[in-house]
Formats: sequence, C-alpha cells, structure tokens
Amino acid sequence: MEYQLPYAVITLKQGAGRLIRDEADRGVLMICDPRLISKPYGRRIWQSLPPMRRTREVADVVEFFAPPQSDPA
Repeated sequence: MEYQLPYAVITLKQGAGRLIRDEADRGVLMICDPRLISKPYGRRIWQSLPPMRRTREVADVVEFFAPPQSDPA
C-alpha cells in the first residue's frame, strides 16, 4: 500500500496526461478494472485523475465519438 498505490496513481495520471495534452484534445480513458469502484483504494485512484466527465455507460462513449449533427438548412 505504501509503494504500489502511489505508484499506480502516478502511472495512471501520466497515462491520462499523455491522452489529453491541452484543452482542444479529445479522448476516452477507459479503465476496465472493477477494483476501481469495488475496493477502498480504488477511490484514491479515481480521485487522483484530472477532472473529466465520467461514465459507466457504453452509450455515453458511443455518443462522444458520434459525428456532430449538421443543422438542416
């Protein structure tokens, strides 16, 4: 806990930072490990991530990647 948890937090934050480098970047960080929400240490990892929209719904991710709707003229 003293070594592995801080190391996991740093590694995940670095990975998220590589995905999103500035405000114009877009992407999805998908974490498929259920321990993030089922274990007490998962909360610390979850809270260490930069502020971003979070979801557990696949439909939200599909909507994120959908092309923008054009306005009918």
